[in-house]
Amino acid sequence: MPVDLKQFRKKLTYTAQASVTQIIADLQEIAEIDRLAELKQKEYGKKALYYFLGIVIAIGLIIIASITVNNTQLLGGLALLLIVAIFGLAIAFIMALVTRAKFGRINVINYRYQAAQRILPMLSRDMDAKTDVQLNLSFQPIHKNEYKTTTTPHPHKAGWKIDNYQHEWIRIEGLFLDKTRFELSATSLSKKQYGWKRGSSGKNKYKSKIKSVGLDIHLTLIYSQRRYGAIKILQSEVDGALKLPKLSNLRNLRLTDKSMQLAVRIAPNVADNQEEIYQTVTAMFLSLYQVLNLAKSLSK
Repeated sequence: MPVDLKQFRKKLTYTAQASVTQIIADLQEIAEIDRLAELKQKEYGKKALYYFLGIVIAIGLIIIASITVNNTQLLGGLALLLIVAIFGLAIAFIMALVTRAKFGRINVINYRYQAAQRILPMLSRDMDAKTDVQLNLSFQPIHKNEYKTTTTPHPHKAGWKIDNYQHEWIRIEGLFLDKTRFELSATSLSKKQYGWKRGSSGKNKYKSKIKSVGLDIHLTLIYSQRRYGAIKILQSEVDGALKLPKLSNLRNLRLTDKSMQLAVRIAPNVADNQEEIYQTVTAMFLSLYQVLNLAKSLSK
């Protein structure tokens, strides 16, 4: 079904429970909306600049005319025409800025839908084509009050504070052919340092600095105890089965008779790299399924 542009602009989220084919089609539509928004932002940004330059030139012409034109009647006519032109250009300038901001709202964070476009086809290879997938995808920026988790004093700068943010921007849930359920999510982590700093002139200036902490990816597999009953004796094998990209680090690993939970953190410098996200997610699934396949063979 087509993406509701009005709702998408308002909420900046995409939520669906549908086939992978349908969701991928919707994601392609979001990608096209994003590309159009980028082009329109540039277009109206240029128009706003041209209108502003037109205003400056018109004001300059009024000043020059007031100095060089001695005929009062002619000067009055020129001034009136230029003032009308300035008024028209000012309206056009404001409208261009408003339109640019409108398209800026749907100029979404590219790597989020790009990561989803890579991950979903990979998962679908081991799923029934008729099985629905649940996808929640957010394009909201992380630095919003609703995503702020804590505020703490800065450990080294007196009077400064640190705001910590967490935003789960993607969650995918589905069912594989072997009846194993999966839950995959990615949570961006960031912190903002801010406070007042005395400059070289002696005046206090407000300063702020935003820094990415990384991207936490959580994967849970919920499987049949009957099918993978030997999993409980493979606890020592799990760590050896993990093969993660160099810039991804293990945060947590938990194994029970019915589920495995794996948490990995991607380094801050590649936390917004869709290729790195895809490679990490793929490695997480392959690592856990290596253990499951061993458990299956032992169960036989």
